[in-house]
Amino acid sequence: MSPRPRNKANRSLPQNLYLDGRRGTFRYRRPTDGVWFQFGKDRLKAIDAAKQLNLTFMQGADLVAKVKGLATTLFVDFLDYYQREVLPPRELAKATLELYAVRFRQFRTAWPSQAVDEITLRMAAELLDGLTPRAANQARALLIDIFNHAAAKGLCPDNPAAGTIPRIEKKQRKRHTGEGLKSIREQSPTWLQNAIDLALITGQRRSDILSMKFDDIRDGFLYVIQQKTAKVSDAAWIRFRVTPELQDVLDRCNDGVPSPFLIHRRPDRKLGLADRKEHWTKIDERYLSRAFKEARDAAACYSGWKDEEMPGFHEIRALSLHLYKKAGKDGQKIAGHASAEMTKNYQRDHAEVVWSDAIPDLDISEFAR
Repeated sequence: MSPRPRNKANRSLPQNLYLDGRRGTFRYRRPTDGVWFQFGKDRLKAIDAAKQLNLTFMQGADLVAKVKGLATTLFVDFLDYYQREVLPPRELAKATLELYAVRFRQFRTAWPSQAVDEITLRMAAELLDGLTPRAANQARALLIDIFNHAAAKGLCPDNPAAGTIPRIEKKQRKRHTGEGLKSIREQSPTWLQNAIDLALITGQRRSDILSMKFDDIRDGFLYVIQQKTAKVSDAAWIRFRVTPELQDVLDRCNDGVPSPFLIHRRPDRKLGLADRKEHWTKIDERYLSRAFKEARDAAACYSGWKDEEMPGFHEIRALSLHLYKKAGKDGQKIAGHASAEMTKNYQRDHAEVVWSDAIPDLDISEFAR
């Protein structure tokens, strides 16, 4: 005999959990003997407890449901859908997708056979507790979005990740000192020295430094579209006037290697993945970070600092803006920080891009000796 359909008040609740409308409390009916247990008024806690109990009492229920054609959607299957249908229209940056890929692997490892509606608040919290604060907050935000889409399709009654609490992230990395960066540069290969110089004089992020091309230099300007902020900030379209200081760096980049990129290297050997790159001389972000760390370790310029305090290539941007400010120059346009009067370049179908002019005239000769 089929079980009696659940009434409207209980329809969105896990099996065996019921709402006592008169008292406004939840109660759980143990499926083995029908004994009732009061779960209080907290809906999220009651749902979390009921799901965990159901997993204990009904371990074979998923197999039975499959035979009867009532199988629920596995989380890993919904994750496939999320990656295939939800993410592509957002046109996320490559670095963001690579970060998401790491989180997806963690999710799949944690819940390889659980249905979407079997994942509880406690399960989500335990996964996040095993990560660093920064990684936990990134994973939490992604899980909330995933479960929001799942709930919108009726695959789960609530969002278990939304009930978790964000972690407090303490900034641990210190900033570069001028002497420290000079020591690192001295231990760097030529292409990395050029990258450091270009980051110092333009104040741009790692991804934008590695994307700059010789073709971007025209009419006396170096044109840059910041990858991270192009969709949300008017100031992401920057044209740097080719000042004598910038020209010196560009001249060093033009080293005779046939590459379209300002920052490039000739690989030591041909790799199987090389043909997948935009160009065989292109340097990816992880390689640059590794090379910078090796140069920093060789320089031994920050002795006594902890590993988590060691500044990376990204922190050159902060030093650059500090030096511009110290020299009495405007670092806002160099950094790509938007101002109130700038044209909305990120709006679709604009007729003409309005570039923010920046003058990269920082004297970096003390670094490039």
